[in-house]
Amino acid sequence: MALTVQVVQCRGTPFDIGRQQARIFLRSAKGMAFAKRRNAPLPAWFDFASQERAFTRYCPALWQEIGGLAEGLSIPMEKAAFHFGNGGWRVPLGGCSATITDKAYVRNYDFTVRHYSARFALVQPQGSYASIGGAELLTGRLDGMNEHGLCIGLHLVRRAPRVPGLLAIVLIRMVLDQCATTAEAVSLMRRTPHAMRYNFSILDAHGSAAVVEAAPGMVAVRTGPWLACTNHFQSPLMRSFNRNAGHSIGRLPPLERWAKEGLDASALFMAFNQSTSPAFHHGYLRGAGTLHTLACEPKQRKMILGVGGDAAKLRPNPLEIDFAPR
Repeated sequence: MALTVQVVQCRGTPFDIGRQQARIFLRSAKGMAFAKRRNAPLPAWFDFASQERAFTRYCPALWQEIGGLAEGLSIPMEKAAFHFGNGGWRVPLGGCSATITDKAYVRNYDFTVRHYSARFALVQPQGSYASIGGAELLTGRLDGMNEHGLCIGLHLVRRAPRVPGLLAIVLIRMVLDQCATTAEAVSLMRRTPHAMRYNFSILDAHGSAAVVEAAPGMVAVRTGPWLACTNHFQSPLMRSFNRNAGHSIGRLPPLERWAKEGLDASALFMAFNQSTSPAFHHGYLRGAGTLHTLACEPKQRKMILGVGGDAAKLRPNPLEIDFAPR
């Protein structure tokens, strides 16, 4: 399936980045559709005060970015917080597979084309770390890498129940903005409230890897010289929170084999992104097709982004990003 993503670049204060994102968004088909319905009333259940408290406590820079979006889109702050904050759209995020070694982080993001934002953002906010990642609701991230080489991605475990707390896409953005190492990312995950059940796969430039298994009120961490991660909890403490995990468990063996073999980022990219790969999925009409592949070398601050399958055979796909200082 042919896919196209938009790559945007923004820098400045968080408020400036919000305004820049708004201008770019309004030129897109989704942005034009949003502009037509931006006067729709907010649902009665939306609690703006709780959103403001959460953002100002845990990620105040993102709250400023949402303020920039409000100004750029000519909407009240309440509507900006609803649509681009921590809980307005009930976003159903998909299945994902990742392999992590001490030198490489590679993952596929699998979901439906209909709900795919098809947007990658390179941002350099004042007071936060620069990063590139798959954008969701403009401010959130599905995955990415920051200027320190820290890589992270989300893996949905279960959609329900959902409780008050921070969405996974907000947590990913917080890690990219605020953390330089895996230890810092794990600490952030431990001290923030999780709204849903997710795995978070993480690798830093020092070769420290972790999978954070998170549910409301509980977090477990897996570490090791290599790791593989799909859409179920593996820690004994967390297994009772899994849904029917048969398909997720079935995807693990090749990911674990590639990790044990110590394949480099280029070889892992090919292993994940080839349309014949056991890690690549074609269920676009059934709910989970592979939409993009990320292959990162944190120590070198390099990322390869492939959109759709067999990206190595296409031009200008894949895209290579280099964060290394010059």
